[in-house]
Amino acid sequence: MRERLVTLLLAIAALAAFYGLWLRPSPEFDFSDVGGKPTTAERRSSGYAGLFAWLERNGVRTRSLRERYTDLDQLEIPARGNLLVLTLPAVESFRTEELGALDVWVRRGNTLLIAASLIDQPGWSLSRASGAAVQVESLTGIEFEDPEARKQRLDDKPLAQRVREADEEEARREAGEESDEDQAKVQPGDGIDEAFKEPENIVLTPSGPHALLDGVKKLELTTDFPAEEWSLRIPYDSFVLTLARQENGEGALFEQRLGQGGILLATGGSLFTNRSLGLADNARLFANIVKARVASDGVVLFDDLRQGLSANYDPARFYKDPRLFKTLGIIIALWLVWVLGSTRLRAPAIAQHDPSEAELVRRAGGLIARTVRPHLTARRLFDHFFAAVARAARGSTGAMNPERGELWQWLERHAAILPQELDQLKTWYADAHAERKLPLVPLQNLLDNLGKRL
Repeated sequence: MRERLVTLLLAIAALAAFYGLWLRPSPEFDFSDVGGKPTTAERRSSGYAGLFAWLERNGVRTRSLRERYTDLDQLEIPARGNLLVLTLPAVESFRTEELGALDVWVRRGNTLLIAASLIDQPGWSLSRASGAAVQVESLTGIEFEDPEARKQRLDDKPLAQRVREADEEEARREAGEESDEDQAKVQPGDGIDEAFKEPENIVLTPSGPHALLDGVKKLELTTDFPAEEWSLRIPYDSFVLTLARQENGEGALFEQRLGQGGILLATGGSLFTNRSLGLADNARLFANIVKARVASDGVVLFDDLRQGLSANYDPARFYKDPRLFKTLGIIIALWLVWVLGSTRLRAPAIAQHDPSEAELVRRAGGLIARTVRPHLTARRLFDHFFAAVARAARGSTGAMNPERGELWQWLERHAAILPQELDQLKTWYADAHAERKLPLVPLQNLLDNLGKRL
């Protein structure tokens, strides 16, 4: 009974070790790690797990959206009064039919919040700011341009003069000459691959009083790499309201009304991530957005599909399935029954038998091989061999006690012994008498073969 109890305790300890290695709770937030993607499942600096948990604790309905926008009408959420958080650039492409479905959904009375990584460069969006600008234009019609594009668009010089200046500049470059303007010019994307030693903050200030900016005095973005400069290009067929600006005066937070809903566009992709949510008044801004744009029964949706989380794999849904725990319970119960009932707790005693003659000879030989020096063993093997050679030589020559030299001569004249075998035998014979190390097993095999031919 005591042995069974000890086995049960060891089995429980094994289960605890398995739990600690494979089923341990989720790690705490790690803001020092710049890795990860902006998803609700990510607890590192770039994720939305902090914002997601904060909303749930305050009674706001939240959901990780892993379906396409064409399925928005099929979700179990109200028809209006919802908020969709979308982070750009996206790794999952937008289908043409999704754009129309999203437009209808927003105009019905919902809000689309876009956090586009344009003026900041977190690690997950490195070198993809131009892609974010294109995606923003596809979704909203709002266009952004870099300083070089704006300069060309606002240049009022005649076309012929611009072509001539471009040709002259190209000729200077081919000749290896650079003007002061070329040296001072920084092309978009230059140096963005060199990370800062410490993440830097980009400060945004409100443009004026607004319901969404109640209590918001300053916003901060966090960037890990130098970012490009992007400016809003005023759309011709719509109007956007600038809610916050950068230090250089360029807009960074915009509002656009569409039907009964609207679009909020932030040019910083890190505004509400785990690392930046607690900076300045970022959390206050999001609370104002939820208060003003989300109905009492509305839902805050986070588009995780665009960052690679598909509906085909949902860890939360997997662990909430009761069948998982029933299966684990059955497996653990069967394992415990097998351990306690079928496992042999005490090994059978090993019966000791007297060694056979062959075993005694084998062990004695091993003892001799480990204790006697090889050249002494080799001399003894040669003595036995030449004794057999002497017996064979007496039968053919009639001499009673031939000398060792006569035995060597007799071996040289023997027709059954090959010259190379005799040479090898002489070499090992010399090594044995010079007290040099030599291989005993090949020597024994050679002597046995020669003895059979005598």
